Amino acid sequence: MELVLFEVGKGRFAFSAIGVSKVLDVLPVTPLPYAPADVEGLVNVAGAVYLKVDLAARLGMGERSADPNGNLLVVTAQKDTVVVQVDRVFNKISLESDAIKLYDESDSDALVRGEFMLPDGMVLLLNEASLGLQNMEPVGVPEGGGGLVGQIEATTVTQAAELVNNDMPTVTVQDGDETYAFHMEDVLEIIEIRDLTALPGAGPEVEGLMQLRGSALLVLSLSKLLKCEQTVAPKFVLVVAVHGSRLGISVADMVGIERYEKDILQTITGGDSQLEGYLPGYGAWEGRMTGLVALGGLVSLDSMAHFRRYLIQHGVDMAAISEQEMKSVRRLLSFRLGDERCALPLSLVDRVEEYGSAVNLPQGDDSLAGVVQIKGEVAPVLDMRDMLGIKGKDTSAYVVVRIQGAPWALVVDKVDRVIEIAEKDITPVRTSQNDYLTEVGRLDGELISLLSLEPLSRAA
Repeated sequence: MELVLFEVGKGRFAFSAIGVSKVLDVLPVTPLPYAPADVEGLVNVAGAVYLKVDLAARLGMGERSADPNGNLLVVTAQKDTVVVQVDRVFNKISLESDAIKLYDESDSDALVRGEFMLPDGMVLLLNEASLGLQNMEPVGVPEGGGGLVGQIEATTVTQAAELVNNDMPTVTVQDGDETYAFHMEDVLEIIEIRDLTALPGAGPEVEGLMQLRGSALLVLSLSKLLKCEQTVAPKFVLVVAVHGSRLGISVADMVGIERYEKDILQTITGGDSQLEGYLPGYGAWEGRMTGLVALGGLVSLDSMAHFRRYLIQHGVDMAAISEQEMKSVRRLLSFRLGDERCALPLSLVDRVEEYGSAVNLPQGDDSLAGVVQIKGEVAPVLDMRDMLGIKGKDTSAYVVVRIQGAPWALVVDKVDRVIEIAEKDITPVRTSQNDYLTEVGRLDGELISLLSLEPLSRAA
């Protein structure tokens, strides 16, 4: 059983990890009229409004007695989602069910479910389902009045429905001293820029032609397409599909893979069709906005027709891409484990994060390298080098994936790039020694180990 450990006052407690969706810093609270004493108010979490329950008061410690500088846990309580404040979140652990002494399970509304022992003392297992709205009644409602508590359940359900399919994965780049994001579905692969053949008279935005697996790839400068100054020479090319053709977009550097909620996009109204809008920056770019590129506006139909005519006049066949061709290739994120080049399906990748030390798990699973907190969520850490029996080098990153909705942080030595491998160049492999290695792909004469996360799905 996976559990999230935390502290309130002098006591140590745990929730089932399945019930905890996020770990956050403290957020402002909006008071709620007619709320019972153990409800602090409402908090806004990434556009969703949740009820904040005073866990300390529920535990009999006195109202608002949790550390105001502690952490918030976003908890699923039956059909509701609520937020509770705790003094400190420790880590995530795994325990066998028989290590937990459960109390009377017939009382489904009891806050304390049971207890278990760790080397430094007893921990109480709490019942997150008891924190829902089912037992809450508004207090002091005037005759004929409503009270907001009774309205939250329907609102929460509506918000949950609105959040479905709200995920927006992007590939984030740096160019011209700014950051930009491309929809992940638009990016076929990412390659390092190589020798370019100049095309005189093709236009200032044209970098030149580059050979990509025997075909000519037209490369355009992102900065110049956006009418910005190109302050740094480009290092990478994003291979994209636009208006039925394959193009390269040159950029100065790669920032990483980032997933946003569509609701936080600040859309642009009128004028600039090259950008859909702006997104908040993360990491080193926090506090600055990231422009979301509208690929069809960045390279218009008229511009594409001009490029095609120019290339035909110079005897070059522009790289076209059909729907069938797109279906016959796999898009993957490649990375290094020691001297081995490996890859995972891009659809599994949530983001790439800079490596940081993990928190060790007391009495944890030996296959795990601890847990880390990423974007407010507690993620188990799995060292893929250990799983594959590979000697590691200089660790630089976590590849964060989602298995059945839960985040996992995979330790890799170096993140390489987004690649595209044709199905015909992928060969199944069978090994009784490792469940993670299932196929081998061939790209530019190099063999790449294609990994499966099916063992994590079975364990989740």
